[in-house]
Amino acid sequence: EAHLDDMVNRITRMDGVTKECLIVGLSYKDEPVLSKLECKGYINTHQVKLKELGINPGAGMETIQHALTPKLAVKLKENIGVPKVIIVRHLLEHSESVARTLETLSTWGDENSYFIFEVPDSEQTFQDLDYGTVWEEHICYFTEHTLGRSFEPFDLTLLSIARYPYTLEDCLVAFVSNRKGKQLPSVLEEIHKKELLLGEILRDGYVPMKRRCHLALNKTQENGGVVIFGAGHRATTFINLLQLESKISCIIDDDPKKTGLLLPGSQLPIVSSERLHKENRPALCILAVSPDSEQKIIERNRSFLNAGGFFTSIYPRSADAWGPLKP
Repeated sequence: EAHLDDMVNRITRMDGVTKECLIVGLSYKDEPVLSKLECKGYINTHQVKLKELGINPGAGMETIQHALTPKLAVKLKENIGVPKVIIVRHLLEHSESVARTLETLSTWGDENSYFIFEVPDSEQTFQDLDYGTVWEEHICYFTEHTLGRSFEPFDLTLLSIARYPYTLEDCLVAFVSNRKGKQLPSVLEEIHKKELLLGEILRDGYVPMKRRCHLALNKTQENGGVVIFGAGHRATTFINLLQLESKISCIIDDDPKKTGLLLPGSQLPIVSSERLHKENRPALCILAVSPDSEQKIIERNRSFLNAGGFFTSIYPRSADAWGPLKP
């Protein structure tokens, strides 16, 4: 979340945004932004609680988006007020209906309201054939172009888009006005083709990559075996989409809430990192943790390297990316 300071500064510079105006965060994802605004003296902030959405405690983004309706927006306007700014981080990609989500927010605000949408950028991950990016509860995958064109059909005006680079995937933040603006120019044919090509690249690269991964793991199995480090959604998606479960002996994760359980889909056992240091240690450990944590894990398990083991990564953008992931 290193980009939040710049994001907050952009919000405070928007026309009509004062320290007294109502600024709302739609979910728990928006709490860090509200906290930073409060530190700057913006005293009228409100994080929407699940009970205000009619949702039971513990629900995630996929449940929050499902609750959003124009009827609910009327209640929110009555109970909370008309926000000057509504912050919506990492919800739009979960939306079963982007139209319903945008209509709800537009109904809640007035013509002077702003919306701040943050979504992950999928352009580079599609180009890299990063199949682990396909989250189990994501419905929409945005590029800067498709995000920018999402608002005009609902009479919302895109003011600007900020791109924040990260190792795993960039963040896109759209600053949007609830006022109807000038109609955007028609999409140029070359831009349209470029966007369609991204989908074709992801589609056409799947079978060849699956074949490369299976061939590489067949060879590694003969020389000591393979494990994956990190029992998260990325590992789950990577293994299940590429059907690698028969090539991997186990999943390593030191979280006591996961150790001893099975990974969804593949049903691979989850064990502690002690597995890397036993006599029958694997030959290859594929990292499926955050790229920013890869070097820490490698250093923490240097004895595995010293014994002849190898670390690699499921992320094509990682410096230690696994060879078969590269076209």
